[in-house]
Amino acid sequence: MSTPLHTVKEQFGSKEALVEKLAPMLDRQSEESEADFKARLMLVSNSKLLKLMEREEDLRARFGSREALVDAIIGMQTLESNSTLRDRLLGQSTGRLLSTHWGMARKSKS
Repeated sequence: MSTPLHTVKEQFGSKEALVEKLAPMLDRQSEESEADFKARLMLVSNSKLLKLMEREEDLRARFGSREALVDAIIGMQTLESNSTLRDRLLGQSTGRLLSTHWGMARKSKS
């Protein structure tokens, strides 16, 4: 079993390369510059960066975008879509949205 540092170096070459690839995928605060955002990501642990990368790649492979994932979640519900629900869902993290979709898909199968 390899360590997160070993995995980062093996797959991306360096933590800086991983942050460069991951930063455009993530939402940053509106008042935060790109350089500040990347500097903040450099402070995050390697294991967390790897989890974020895996989550973002899963999102893009299965749904294409966060908006498409939110639409899929709304489509699975019996309630009608409204802008308040959509806005509330868009405010949640990608991990929470993927978990919500997974749980709803699992519940609909049984």
